Amino acid sequence: MQGLWAIRWLLAAVTLLQVGVLTSVPCRAADVGAPAPPVAAPAPVLLPNPYRYEVRFGAFAHGVGGVESGTVDLNGEFVFPRLPFAQDQWWNFFIPRPHVGGMVNLSGRTSYVYGGALWTIPLWQGIFAEGFFDGAVHDGSRFGTPTQAALGCNPLFHAGGSLGYALTQRWSVMFTFDHISNGNNTFGTDCVRNQGLNNYGGRIGFSF
Repeated sequence: MQGLWAIRWLLAAVTLLQVGVLTSVPCRAADVGAPAPPVAAPAPVLLPNPYRYEVRFGAFAHGVGGVESGTVDLNGEFVFPRLPFAQDQWWNFFIPRPHVGGMVNLSGRTSYVYGGALWTIPLWQGIFAEGFFDGAVHDGSRFGTPTQAALGCNPLFHAGGSLGYALTQRWSVMFTFDHISNGNNTFGTDCVRNQGLNNYGGRIGFSF
């Protein structure tokens, strides 16, 4: 009988020891089936939204390489949303955005206004490219002066492109090449000179 009681006391002591060990171990989330902490979603890639209106402002080196070089233009531009066709197609960047704008020379050289079509093409991680092709009307010289280029015609072609970066969903910056000339076309008139103007500058855009 004493041996039976000894066995019972031994089992009770082992049970108490096991309970003490288990309660001394900290409980982990995985032990109780708690979900793992959520993983933060990656930040969205910023890209310009071509279906918004946009205003742009900037400054350009004017007439680089010609008689009007060494002066500065101020530029303002208004961009309309992309024409509403094929919005869910990958190739919709071929659809243009109408835009209008103007270059004002701060030294009294050639200024002009323009309007036409703009194409915005997303590239990678907020970087985008643009091209534009328009008509332009200027206040410069057709035949040239010592301080003004011989532009030959009025109106002229206006063409160029930009490389830009989206800072936020609304703000972007871009470097732009801007060119006006008659494209070596006479248009059936005496438009024979084609010096043209090449302008290089930076702009900031705000979409809304």
